[in-house]
Amino acid sequence: MTLLSACQHATSPAPAPVANLCQPQTQPGSASCKWADEMQHHLNRQFQDAARYAGQQCLVQLEWQNSGRYAVTQTQGDETLCLRAWQLIGQSKGLPPPPDRTQPAWFGFAPRKASSPAHPAATGAG
Repeated sequence: MTLLSACQHATSPAPAPVANLCQPQTQPGSASCKWADEMQHHLNRQFQDAARYAGQQCLVQLEWQNSGRYAVTQTQGDETLCLRAWQLIGQSKGLPPPPDRTQPAWFGFAPRKASSPAHPAATGAG
């Protein structure tokens, strides 16, 4: 089993504005973290090959479209995982809109093997 952690620190900080970025250390119950949890739930069901990317990280900038889908506008991190994240988001239907639909949203991909401890906020333990 592989876990996908939604609220992780990226290797580079996300540029402003960060209205839709989950920051579990300072705002664990924020609308952004609740959105990240919902996104994680939806994407985990489709990310069957997540174990292949264990140890990699990718921060994805998303913009909500009038069509009810996301456009990936930027990625930062490991190229192979970022390409897979882009593909997953593009193929996924029924993803929840970000809390502020007028601002970019940030979502972190950081697959881990199940034997590795997951971030408490990502598992609901935090």
